Amino acid sequence: MNGGGRTVAAEPDLGRAAAALGDEEALRLLTQLVAAAPTNLEDPVHGRWEKPNYLRTADVIVRAARSAGLSTRIYDPVVVGDVAGDWHGLSRPNVIADLDVGAKETVLILAHFDVLPVPREQWPLWRSPPHSLTFRANGRLYGRGSSDDLGSGIVASLLALRRLANGRARSPRNVRLVACCDEETAGAGGIEAIKAHDALRAPDDPERILRADVALIPDGSPEATAGSSGVAFLDASFAGPVPLLEAIAYGRALVGLHEIARTWKSVYRSPDWPDRHAPEAVITGRATVTRADLHATAPDAAQLRLLAAHSENDAANQIAPAVTLVLGGPPREVDTFRARLAPLVPAPYRLEPDGATAVVVPPGAAAVQLLGEATHSGYPHRGHNPVPVVLELLRAAIDRGWLEGRTPVTATYAVDLRLPPEMEIEDGLRAALAYARNWAATNSPSARIEAPPERCRSGYALPVDHPAVVKLERILKSTLGADGVRGEYGGTDASALRDLRTPAGAPLAALVFGCMDPESHIHEAEENADPRKIAGVAATIERFVREP
Repeated sequence: MNGGGRTVAAEPDLGRAAAALGDEEALRLLTQLVAAAPTNLEDPVHGRWEKPNYLRTADVIVRAARSAGLSTRIYDPVVVGDVAGDWHGLSRPNVIADLDVGAKETVLILAHFDVLPVPREQWPLWRSPPHSLTFRANGRLYGRGSSDDLGSGIVASLLALRRLANGRARSPRNVRLVACCDEETAGAGGIEAIKAHDALRAPDDPERILRADVALIPDGSPEATAGSSGVAFLDASFAGPVPLLEAIAYGRALVGLHEIARTWKSVYRSPDWPDRHAPEAVITGRATVTRADLHATAPDAAQLRLLAAHSENDAANQIAPAVTLVLGGPPREVDTFRARLAPLVPAPYRLEPDGATAVVVPPGAAAVQLLGEATHSGYPHRGHNPVPVVLELLRAAIDRGWLEGRTPVTATYAVDLRLPPEMEIEDGLRAALAYARNWAATNSPSARIEAPPERCRSGYALPVDHPAVVKLERILKSTLGADGVRGEYGGTDASALRDLRTPAGAPLAALVFGCMDPESHIHEAEENADPRKIAGVAATIERFVREP
């Protein structure tokens, strides 16, 4: 089987995967969902809005829910038209599946079916096709969304609901699964549209979608998670072309925003301390420059020039595996530049003469790539971000006279800003935007930075001794072998539920957990899931619903 460039031997029989998952029908469903490829790309800077397979994925989920004995409906704000939004002509279906047994209590399960696109440069790193579920000899299922969140969320939830609907003992609680779209891009057409839909209706209106006594969000690590990071995606640019040196200076200033964010500390334990390079034992703020695009507006073929610098990623919540530099000018000068730059590259980064790139390399130009290590940008310590390193290398090259710093360029940057769970988004944005704008006022008046409101969300914080947290922690100890209560770095839909109330008027408790262990590589090449842990998530949901 061929992935993006490497061939793997014939895979073991999927019967082993079904046995590990404990359910052949659930495995077939996960295979269908991964193949449906419900990718979600929003790139406002470059005007790209791509969600090509939402409708067919929602149809797969509806069919699976109905076969499990659940009632279903679709809420699509584009179709219903009750919520204002710039939908860019794209449907935003959200599936609501109900197990209504007439009980007094309802458990809400919030999952999402959208997945990040597989960027062009990731394809060679996959040993099997990313949109074809593949079971390997190591006992894990590979494919985009196999973990986040098609396996951990959609399949595990439907498996649990089928057992609750068809088990010998009647479910003691109603259960509602809301399978959302748009989670990977802050939820505008998904959870945020659903909240706006509910806000138009009275608290006791049965048409409200998010009516529950407790919410489970199977979209995280195996531990019980009581706090989820807030998130804001910042877009930075200039009013027009500026000298390359000025564009680099702004990028470096944005990188420096992390030094402010890291002083924001949480009370919640880090899920990555000490095994996965977390900077501290508790969750801190993070500011990560994830995307950089620089393009020369007036290249000069007679002299060595930087024609472009491009981070090879499609989404603002991804750290790119590489940054491509496109160089123009006399071939000998280009080769000399690459040789000079190589000794300045710090480990573990490295330079490669070429590689897959989304940027156009004009005739006569040459490309060189700085390779880092991709990861989810909510967890920057898990990878190696090449963007800050490229900015330092370009500045060093200009200072040494190897590269012309006056070349006019257009430049855009994206910053993934994460807040501790307890921090209000307004407080984090106030500090971040003031920092960037103060820099601009002093150094580059044409520099701009914006924080689109639809791409910003506060975190979620729940007391670690909350009864629902204690209950979930107890169950997870036996179903997934997890111990303790954590916070979440990446930010999940728990934060979208933070202001909601139960029918009794109490704050709605939202609990995150899942099957995303350290080997899952969510958002990266070779994303995968352990089928035994998907089964563990399903068992956790079933037990949480059934037990007092």
